[in-house]
Amino acid sequence: MSKQWMAGIAAGVVVLALAFAAAVGAFSHRVQAAPLPEATNCPPQRTITVSGQASVTATPDVAYITVGVHTQARQAADALSANNAQAAKVYQTLGQFGIEKKDIRTTSVSLYQREERDKNGKVIARYYVVDNTMQITVRNLDKLGQVLDAVVQNGANRLQGIRFDVSDRAALLEQARLEAVKQGKAQAAAIAEAAGAKLGEVQTISFQSLVQPVERAEVMMAAPKAAGEVPVSGGQLTVTATVSMVFALTSP
Repeated sequence: MSKQWMAGIAAGVVVLALAFAAAVGAFSHRVQAAPLPEATNCPPQRTITVSGQASVTATPDVAYITVGVHTQARQAADALSANNAQAAKVYQTLGQFGIEKKDIRTTSVSLYQREERDKNGKVIARYYVVDNTMQITVRNLDKLGQVLDAVVQNGANRLQGIRFDVSDRAALLEQARLEAVKQGKAQAAAIAEAAGAKLGEVQTISFQSLVQPVERAEVMMAAPKAAGEVPVSGGQLTVTATVSMVFALTSP
């Protein structure tokens, strides 16, 4: 290998090294020359927090009644057979009032043994007891009293409760929410004006709702005593909406 050729290679390496060093230096210069963003001192945004509440009252248009069939016998099969017969009469009676099967829901069925003891604690008799509980939806409240009277005269010997409600509860809740928002906004505008400011855009908003159902009537009936339509009043159902709102405040 000639000395001239070796000298050429060495010179080439030196040139490449110098070019790389120059490129790195230029890149470093460009990075260091980039200006930093200036710090800004923005004043904190002024806000006001208010709450609004509104209630909407409606007359219930649907009732849920819970009735039961209670039977007992010395043999379990006899107690179950008697219960089935009485429950069938309840279904038949409800059908006469136009209540559809989809509005009759069995909530529980139980079979258990009951012992009868004398004053000394000795077992003198054993019975099997069957309880069949069902919830009935009555959509025509004008016939509610008649329905109650009919079912206890035809198979049901337990009336465990009545609950009233509104079928379209969502519409009531929406109405209450809109009224609560109007109330909250009016309150915020009045406070802002009194403080010498102007009400800006709403920043955050949150809702809470409360439904106050009609009190449930609790009745335990061992057996029907007398015929006659049961007097029932549905009362009123109240839906309350509460809204919390945060508004920005600007200069007037």
